Amino acid sequence: MRHALMTDLVALVMCSIFYAVAFEAVFVVSDKLQQSVVPGIIYGSVLFFPHGVRVLAAYLFGWRSILYLLPISAVYAGLGGDAATILEGLVLALGSLVACVLAFELLSRFDFIERNYLAVSIDWKSLVLAGAFGAMMNAALHYTLDVTDARASGAIFVGDVLGFAAVLLVSTLFFRLLRELS
Repeated sequence: MRHALMTDLVALVMCSIFYAVAFEAVFVVSDKLQQSVVPGIIYGSVLFFPHGVRVLAAYLFGWRSILYLLPISAVYAGLGGDAATILEGLVLALGSLVACVLAFELLSRFDFIERNYLAVSIDWKSLVLAGAFGAMMNAALHYTLDVTDARASGAIFVGDVLGFAAVLLVSTLFFRLLRELS
């Protein structure tokens, strides 16, 4: 019991750190890129790195990833605004986490991807498909809740997919470097 609690605590802290770094990187990298490439989009980000963290956490931890990422997601969802804006941000934060896990669950249930929660390595194409499906559900949630129009929801989808691709690429390179050094 104590070991499981410690493992959960370590996963919570590590997921929170990676999510926070990814979120802050959006301000440094993506916002500058977005202003020069697509200045008309106000809502969303052309490279939303936190989606990559959500997808990888959903792959690694399944439904538990929601518990690991919800506290840090809530912190970023509550940045500025009145009570209604904060509540909307919390609903969207929770929805985006659920969307990522649901993407894996639904796609594996219909045999579009393999899914064994790390018992077997997942094929990179399956990981990308789940990330894109999660991004689609996240964009649809924004649109359904009237947070965005169709154009901005499309931008959320693109930003989530490109952000996930960037996180996946950096993660792959990082782990290859670690393997080479050991």
